[in-house]
Amino acid sequence: MNLDFISENKLKFNRFSKLGMWYILALSVIATIAIVGQVLIQRHLHSQVSDSRVVNLAGTQRYKSQWIVKMSLLLTADLEHKHFPDKIKTLENLLEQWKRGHYGLQHGDEGLNLPGDNSEQITQMFSDLEPYFQQVYNSATAIIQYKKEAHPDTAALHQAMRTLLDNETVFLQKMDHIVFQYDQEARQKVAMLSKLEYFLLGISILVIGLEILFVFRPTTVQVNRTINQLMSSEKNARKLSKEIGALYTSLEKSYEQISIVNQPVENPRLYAKADKGGNVTFITEALATLSGQKAIEANMRLSDLFPGMNNPDEWMDEIVDVLSEGGTWQGEIRFEGPREKICWVEVIITPVYHNHDNSIEELVLMGADITKRKEAEQNMNRKNRAEIEKKINQQKFRSVLILEGQEEERKRIAMDIHDGIGQMLTSLKFQIESIDLKEGAQAQQKIGEIEQLIKEVIKEVRRVTFNLKPTVLGDYGLQAALNVFIQEIGKLTDIKLVYRTSGEIERLPQKTEDNIFRIIQEAINNAIKYSGAEVITVDLKKTGNDLLITVHDEGRGFDTKLVEARNMNIESGRGFFNMYERTEYINGNLTIDSAPGKGTTVLLTVPVRSLATAE
Repeated sequence: MNLDFISENKLKFNRFSKLGMWYILALSVIATIAIVGQVLIQRHLHSQVSDSRVVNLAGTQRYKSQWIVKMSLLLTADLEHKHFPDKIKTLENLLEQWKRGHYGLQHGDEGLNLPGDNSEQITQMFSDLEPYFQQVYNSATAIIQYKKEAHPDTAALHQAMRTLLDNETVFLQKMDHIVFQYDQEARQKVAMLSKLEYFLLGISILVIGLEILFVFRPTTVQVNRTINQLMSSEKNARKLSKEIGALYTSLEKSYEQISIVNQPVENPRLYAKADKGGNVTFITEALATLSGQKAIEANMRLSDLFPGMNNPDEWMDEIVDVLSEGGTWQGEIRFEGPREKICWVEVIITPVYHNHDNSIEELVLMGADITKRKEAEQNMNRKNRAEIEKKINQQKFRSVLILEGQEEERKRIAMDIHDGIGQMLTSLKFQIESIDLKEGAQAQQKIGEIEQLIKEVIKEVRRVTFNLKPTVLGDYGLQAALNVFIQEIGKLTDIKLVYRTSGEIERLPQKTEDNIFRIIQEAINNAIKYSGAEVITVDLKKTGNDLLITVHDEGRGFDTKLVEARNMNIESGRGFFNMYERTEYINGNLTIDSAPGKGTTVLLTVPVRSLATAE
């Protein structure tokens, strides 16, 4: 079963990433709307604050114009007033304030908190008002100047007063229109602010609705789907848990005895009494059931409570001797219970003394049933004995394989020497003996044949020694040794051998290189002998901290179950056994993947860094 966790996780990641992007976008829009709304609202509120100041000051301008007329009349008529002892000074200050307010409303004044940003309509109204303002201001100023003179011109003074009164009326009317216009524009701003708030509220509701439609709803659907998948995964996990529990049932049975041994010892429930001679006078029901004694018979001794025990008479004598000396007997007793069941009890027998003469009055027996514990101990002992015997048999098996392997190697070397080197040397001997120096041309030909034969002998010796221990392995390392081996063995077979390496392989400990070479050598020899393939590929490369060597063929293949019982099944082949043994020796991992008709792949993985560290 293959599960594509990567693609599924990527799909989920993409889904949730899109939802997250939409969610962030929606929140950003809402935040932007809130910020822009606050800026606009605060701006309108600020303008409304200044509008109230403008409306208030515009109303004050009307009041001050009337005050100016009042003060001018007081000056013209020379009337004394207790609130205005200095009428000229009061009128001068009043005119200055009135003028500053008039131009402040039009052009702005920071001191009076006037913005000066009037509408075109108000600007036009101030333009129409300006001549009347100037007439009032100039007339009041002229009245002040006339009153400061020693002999003022009365006619001119009265003319200035009439001009002031004529223009002041028109000024009040026009100023009223300006005040009303200011008030109307302020109300329009309030209405605009209300519309703006409603507009921002509508946009916010729209964004929230879109967020619910495109973000929250898909998120809810995806969460529900994920929860359903989690529930399905939980069901599968429970199913797998049950399967794993079934797989571990055998292991639990194997350790059942250990759990029994580790159980707490049963409290003493077996109880009996006897006289000082050891004759039973009382027995509990639990002890009677365990021993199979239904009733107390005449002259029943304590040993009769445990039928089938070893040497009951000697045990009774021992009990009497120990108790008569004031001691207490304690030990374990094995006997046969009902239906010939072997039982074990742990017993303590102690004397009870008279209060007067301190003599033994009776004997008390207390005990506990330890049959289950003993059975568990025996089972453990048998299991340990079986494990030891299994290891001994495995060691014997390994020893047999090693001896057989050595014998096969000796046999092969002997055959190589006898059939190859031996025959060549014999032929060489005959060739040398047949040389006749008198026949120059024929002798020269035979010497040439001898020279060629000597080269063949040297080549054969090198082949034999290479199979025993390739010198190139010790001199140049595994990579070069495999290259030479594959080239040499390729000359002796019709099968095409392809050797590929990836990168430079650093030198490993000598024993490690020797074992790796022997494993690959065995894998190649097996492929040549049994696969029937046309091509055998050998790949050597380093990946991370591991060295990977692969031997692959597209041949007949075989059932890998034949090598699963390699520890105890000699029929599985010594070659595979030696390969696995050598792999374990170098802390590697050997995987053999094959099936009938589908070829064979042998993969050897060796941890390079740990080996270098160990070296």
